[in-house]
Amino acid sequence: MSLWRIAWIYLWSRWLTTGLTILSVALAVGLISAILTLRDETRARFEEEQQAYDIVVGPPGSPLQLVLNAVYFLDQPTGVLAYSDYERLKEHEDVEHAFPIGLGDTYRRFRIVGTVREIFEYPWTHPVTGEDRFPFQLEDGRFFSAPLEAVVGYRVALNTRLKVGDRFAGTHGTIEFSSDIAEYDHSKDPYEVVGVLKPSGTSADRAIFVDLQSIWDLHARVDESYEGEGPPGSGSGNSEERGVAEEEEKLVSAVLIDLYSPALRFSFMEYVMREYAATPAIPVVQILRLYNQILAPAVLIMMSVGYVVVIISALSILIGLYLSIIQRKRDLAIMRALGASAYEIFGAVMIEAFLVTVMGIAAGWVLGKTVALGLGVYMSRAYGFNIAGLGTSSEELGFFAIVAMVGLLAGIVPAWQAYRTDVARDLQAT
Repeated sequence: MSLWRIAWIYLWSRWLTTGLTILSVALAVGLISAILTLRDETRARFEEEQQAYDIVVGPPGSPLQLVLNAVYFLDQPTGVLAYSDYERLKEHEDVEHAFPIGLGDTYRRFRIVGTVREIFEYPWTHPVTGEDRFPFQLEDGRFFSAPLEAVVGYRVALNTRLKVGDRFAGTHGTIEFSSDIAEYDHSKDPYEVVGVLKPSGTSADRAIFVDLQSIWDLHARVDESYEGEGPPGSGSGNSEERGVAEEEEKLVSAVLIDLYSPALRFSFMEYVMREYAATPAIPVVQILRLYNQILAPAVLIMMSVGYVVVIISALSILIGLYLSIIQRKRDLAIMRALGASAYEIFGAVMIEAFLVTVMGIAAGWVLGKTVALGLGVYMSRAYGFNIAGLGTSSEELGFFAIVAMVGLLAGIVPAWQAYRTDVARDLQAT
């Protein structure tokens, strides 16, 4: 009988101890695997979108909040920017593309994004491959061509069951706030769905795109619905004065800008800060800052917890095998008497440690990927990030190798104890 067969039989002769040891290894590996998968996948999704635009220009405020709101449709708008500023920015010699963004309305927690039709034809360049990617591809229908026509993202259509030809009314404001203005429903001004986008794995999946003029028209009617004074937080004044003001100046939440060369980013930021009462932000810089200041420490803490669990798992392997050696001293002595060498006994115990560790790593990989896929479903619905969860990075493989080495090291002490078996004494033991 081979040493591998003997080791396997001995392992499952104490199935409860073996199972618990495998579970402890699996928990450590699963935790680290899930963390690394989610980190890598979310970073990849963020990097794809952060490289889509060179500069985001918005009203004075937090650059990170501006990027999260204008690019990823998260967080709240930092304020408003004059539409005339967008027109001036668009005509700048360094600007290749510029797209205005108007935010403020929602439909069932999904953002209604006012913009221009040209944004649908804009390609996103992949940061690694350099290939052009078009996230705005139609599954059904067409792009909007007039006010009150809407193109809905894949996740929006899936969750709300909106399809081409359906009508819906947006809510002025966001669902998280309960002010009077947030409760105003545009029921008299329904949008008509004219297009549904294919899944892209980007923030476009959870957005509703409409013509910017629709946003202006509906917000003007909101103001008119308040007689004598403006909506909460907007100040007072009669509707005629507000109408004149809106006629003179239209507003946007931000401007997404693509420059002729990324090398122009910093000089263009200086120009914006010098010539406009606005905040310019480079998406890639802000997202890296988010990772370095918030996400990286959190990942480090979770990884540290994972390594602590690895050490505990190694102790479980050591204790389990050591107790097993003590319990089967007579069996080992019989093997020696039948011709097995001390080296073969040492090898059999090391094989047990190896098998337990490998099974724990395999179970942990399955556990980690299952957790990552489960969280990926949630993140896809909430944030539009598609996480495959099945890829195994080189860092993961390196971690698996460390776990395997730790498991083998944990087997050395009980293997050495078995190696030093006193055949005559243990055969006489009852």
